[in-house]
Amino acid sequence: MSDIRSWKLNFDSLSPDRKPNLDPPGSDSNITKDPVLYLTGSKKKDVNMASRKQQMLFAQATSPLKQVGMMCFMAYMFIGNSVQIFSIMMVLGLVASPITSIVNSGKVFVKDPAFPQLDVITPRLIYCLVFAGQFLFGLYKLNAMGLLPAHPSDWISTVPTPPSLEYSYGAL
Repeated sequence: MSDIRSWKLNFDSLSPDRKPNLDPPGSDSNITKDPVLYLTGSKKKDVNMASRKQQMLFAQATSPLKQVGMMCFMAYMFIGNSVQIFSIMMVLGLVASPITSIVNSGKVFVKDPAFPQLDVITPRLIYCLVFAGQFLFGLYKLNAMGLLPAHPSDWISTVPTPPSLEYSYGAL
């Protein structure tokens, strides 16, 4: 059992130089001294900053995977293989969007001068491979619609006509 004197408060002994406010249970007095240092931590967290930035680069590289997967699924389910204006526009979006994303990947993955040890090439390569998958699926849909010149009959206008070996004349 606790002693009853520990719960007793003597108002005569309180002096003005003492701390007037007591901290509530569970609070830390270090927060009031330097809240920024307490919340951000010390230099120990700065060591992990490079690894966290590298993880963020990989997360940024794989983030379009859900978008690309959903776009390919929608194209597979809703476009079909018929040649219509809506289908053609969707497939052209499937082909043009990855090209612009791959071309602009240098702006997405910029080398940070504060962290020269970061590997930017591998996440950028993963990012480009994700969009290359969408591009290949767009080419597959173009081929399924018959809009890619993949058969010899598509190039018939460029094939030279062979010289005739026989001639026939009409007679009366």
